[in-house]
Amino acid sequence: MYKLYNVKGWGSMAPHFVLEELGVPYQNVWMTPEQVHSESFRELSPLGFIPALGLPDGRTIIESMAIVAYLTEAHHDRKLAPELGTTDRAVYLSLLAFTAFNIYGNMNVAVFSSDYTCDAAANEQIRAHAEQSYHHAFDILDRRLKEEGPFLLGELFSAADLYLFTMTIWAKPSERALLERCTSIGRLAEHVRSRPKLEAALKSHGVMEVSG
Repeated sequence: MYKLYNVKGWGSMAPHFVLEELGVPYQNVWMTPEQVHSESFRELSPLGFIPALGLPDGRTIIESMAIVAYLTEAHHDRKLAPELGTTDRAVYLSLLAFTAFNIYGNMNVAVFSSDYTCDAAANEQIRAHAEQSYHHAFDILDRRLKEEGPFLLGELFSAADLYLFTMTIWAKPSERALLERCTSIGRLAEHVRSRPKLEAALKSHGVMEVSG
């Protein structure tokens, strides 16, 4: 059985949603921020990052994109990603990586901008540029949904849509502002919130409703 190390509202939301959609057995380990920063957790996740996923063989993997990609591969019969070895699968992995690096990565830079400089003015510039970068990436995916949607892979709903949805929750100045600007992403977010399998997980993270 899988073991998901989970913090409400944090990056563990994406694999949490994927596990619920897949309908596979797992143990949900709710953690506090203090527990995440403990030495014992760093034995599982060396940087003290969430999420972490305990595997059935006792090992643990980290990084949300890798966890999502692994889960949909291990349970490819659940159809939450294109078939292994197909070009659609290649596009799916590309979309996961694009979202992870260009949205999630830049969101982290914006939130932790003070880690990159001790100068207040430079800190504000780093934060502003990081936010501009991830909004540009949101715009790119919004155009894709408008032209090829309703989902990132056309008619196929996939874990890439769940991953993108998770990112919208943290957007600045607010989730609502993003969804009003990127209307195709807004429709995707509305669809995700309507999926019966996700209701309990969405409520547990406090994201059943649009914030802001």
